[in-house]
Amino acid sequence: MTGSRTDRSLTRFVAALGVGLIASTVLAATPAGAHHLNNFRKERRHIESRARSVIGTPYRYGGNSPNGFDCSGFTTWAYEGHGASLPRQSTSQFNLPKYSDKYKRVWKRSKLEVGDLVFHDTGSGRVGHVGIYVGGGKFISSTSSGGVRVRSLYDPYYWGPRWVGATRLPATMRYKS
Repeated sequence: MTGSRTDRSLTRFVAALGVGLIASTVLAATPAGAHHLNNFRKERRHIESRARSVIGTPYRYGGNSPNGFDCSGFTTWAYEGHGASLPRQSTSQFNLPKYSDKYKRVWKRSKLEVGDLVFHDTGSGRVGHVGIYVGGGKFISSTSSGGVRVRSLYDPYYWGPRWVGATRLPATMRYKS
């Protein structure tokens, strides 16, 4: 009888070990499982990769999925599960540093870092558009005229003169140890 009890215990142990290994593999393979606030470089790469993965997605007013995005739906989706829960409107995303010192305002384009939310005035006299900075003076956003695309922050005809500022999120900030 003791032999069969030992066999059952060993079987349970091996089964539990297997479940633990599978769970840890799944968590390590998913973007959310790979995130830690002290690893800002990895966070930035994840955000950029997620944003780039939907280039070409059409614009859809109120859209917040790969079936179609508006600008703030795109940024909300890109950061979902990646260290930030963003408000749904671009103005609210811009105002995050007003209400919490977890967020940082960036005024100069030369100080941007990958993953920063970038904002533009699209004609209303206030923030009307948001995108995600991906480096090299470029950002990704969704517009009614082109869907999700990479654009230049310095475009002299449209985006350049409409620059407002940026918001750096906790998930992509450098933290001192």
